[in-house]
Amino acid sequence: MSRSDRKGRLSLRRVDALAAGVCLAAALPLCFASVNPLLRSGDDASQRKAQLATLRRQAGRADRSLVAQRKRLEALRAEVDKHTSRSLSAGNLNRRIAKLTELAVTTGLEVDEILPGVPARTGRARTVPVKLTASGSYPTCVVFLANLSKAFPDTSVGSFELTGYPQHPARPAKLQVDLRWHLAAAPEPQK
Repeated sequence: MSRSDRKGRLSLRRVDALAAGVCLAAALPLCFASVNPLLRSGDDASQRKAQLATLRRQAGRADRSLVAQRKRLEALRAEVDKHTSRSLSAGNLNRRIAKLTELAVTTGLEVDEILPGVPARTGRARTVPVKLTASGSYPTCVVFLANLSKAFPDTSVGSFELTGYPQHPARPAKLQVDLRWHLAAAPEPQK
């Protein structure tokens, strides 16, 4: 091989190396442009994993809160059932009338009569009307009505009438109260 052939081959090698370098320099930004989103997608995946972990913790807290609220609801329902699941038996009605009479007498009223009415279904509950007729002073009647709401929270006053006798101040006032005793509704009969 002659020297000129060697020089030609060396210069061709230099040209080839230079061309490879130029190609590499031109392709390098393209490689970074295509690799950069891959690097960013790795960051996005890390962020999404962190968000998923946060959401899972929040879901766990929500589940625990839901379980606690359901337990609380069941406890409240049991408490309501305990207070409102009284059946309307003759014994319960007689006990109610006896307690109502005792309240009126201890307040200072003289009970003339207590008449239970026919139970009626009203929406989600049953009500038993009870008519109370008694006599006593005006302050005694007021105290009785105040004590009634405390002693019987499941009983409301439908109406009341207080009649005084100004011509006869020694004569006690007459009190007539229409009460509504509210009970839990009996289950509907199945057809």
